[in-house]
Amino acid sequence: MQCKVCNAYIPEGYMYCPVCGEEIIIVSDFDIKLEDNIDMAALAETNELPDLSSLSTKEDIKEDTKVTNTPQTVSIDRKWIVLFAALALLFLVGCIFGGISISRYFSYEYQYEKALKEYESGDFKKAISTGKRLNSLGNDEKGKLLLADSYIGDHNYDAAIAVLYDALDDFPQDVTLYDRIVACYKAENNNAGIHELINNSKDSTLALRYSDYVSISPTFSLESGTYVEPDPIKLSAPGEGKIYYSVDGTMPTEDSLEYMGPIPLETGENVISAIYVNEKGIVSDVVTNTYNVELDIPDPPVLLVEPQTLSRPEMIGVMAPEDKTVYYTTDGSVPTTDSKEYLEPLLMPLGKSTFTFISVNSNGLVSEPVSASYNLNMNVAIAKDMAEYAISYQLMSSGEMTIGKSYKAEYGFADSSRIYYIINEYNGSTPTGRMFAVDIRSGELFKFSKEDKKCIRF
Repeated sequence: MQCKVCNAYIPEGYMYCPVCGEEIIIVSDFDIKLEDNIDMAALAETNELPDLSSLSTKEDIKEDTKVTNTPQTVSIDRKWIVLFAALALLFLVGCIFGGISISRYFSYEYQYEKALKEYESGDFKKAISTGKRLNSLGNDEKGKLLLADSYIGDHNYDAAIAVLYDALDDFPQDVTLYDRIVACYKAENNNAGIHELINNSKDSTLALRYSDYVSISPTFSLESGTYVEPDPIKLSAPGEGKIYYSVDGTMPTEDSLEYMGPIPLETGENVISAIYVNEKGIVSDVVTNTYNVELDIPDPPVLLVEPQTLSRPEMIGVMAPEDKTVYYTTDGSVPTTDSKEYLEPLLMPLGKSTFTFISVNSNGLVSEPVSASYNLNMNVAIAKDMAEYAISYQLMSSGEMTIGKSYKAEYGFADSSRIYYIINEYNGSTPTGRMFAVDIRSGELFKFSKEDKKCIRF
């Protein structure tokens, strides 16, 4: 080590210069002017260490050195000082730039401008990366739009749609968001997605704006419910598309039944589901109606004559429900629509008989049958076979040909105070349609008008 005053060599362990007595300073003051030349500086020359034994006092030493002391170059290794200074400078610069970078990293506006420049330059992947960082810093619509546009530029439409739907949650009134989503769906040829978007918006203005992509569900002529003999169901929808439907509870598709006309309903539960497919092939939401059909089973006819044994004949008839057709049998069987139709009161057969009636409505629904058994046992003076022979003889006497014909007393008829046998004329086994009457007490003969229910003398 050298003394900074006299440049004398100082042995290790000394705290004062052995030549000039100056206190040792471990680190010399650094002269900034020497910086440029520090690499070229050499160690200063040193004086030989004097014989210390001749020095008696510190003052003597100082006196002797005043004559020989000359300035020398500082010998401290300045390379380390420069290194430390450079490191400090680098650290300072790093702190400055690091602070700026951190500030920018957390700056919404800086990140937005950065993403915008990347987007405008066509570097969509960088714009996407920056846009994600941007949207982590704030919930701003312009940031979401920029990120969505970056995804669109990169043809990542699904990601763009996800960002735009997220923006819709916060900004549901912004039509431009819908425009961008529609553009993405168009790029993917996803017309159904556009339909769902508009339908879910519940906004009639948007429905008009994108009317070509809206498919409205069919309308039913009847609401769901319970009905008695309802009319067939009619379906309708706007536009020139097609309606498809199912009646078995399954969801209809374009492979289901195509609606061509009213759909008849059956008794019980009817489940009808329908869709509408517009001209662009966009399928509407499914609409389903359920109908419980209770049939209007007609009431049975009401008997005008109760079942009984009679000595005086009555016309057998029924009162039919309004707008119903009545059918009947006389052999005890249950009538059908192929049986005889009841049009007017019927003559009561002689002896025992059974009449059964049903009523049928316009839909072919049949009432419960109603039956009545009668036993007509008249108190007669003229036997039945005698009455039949009398009619045959009367006709033959009047010049009619009666060969092959027969006459059968089959019914009883009462007109005022008179009671008659009613006799049918047969040609073989087939009725001719002519009928005659014979008074059961007097035996008088009459022609009988079935239409007028009158006895007319020969």
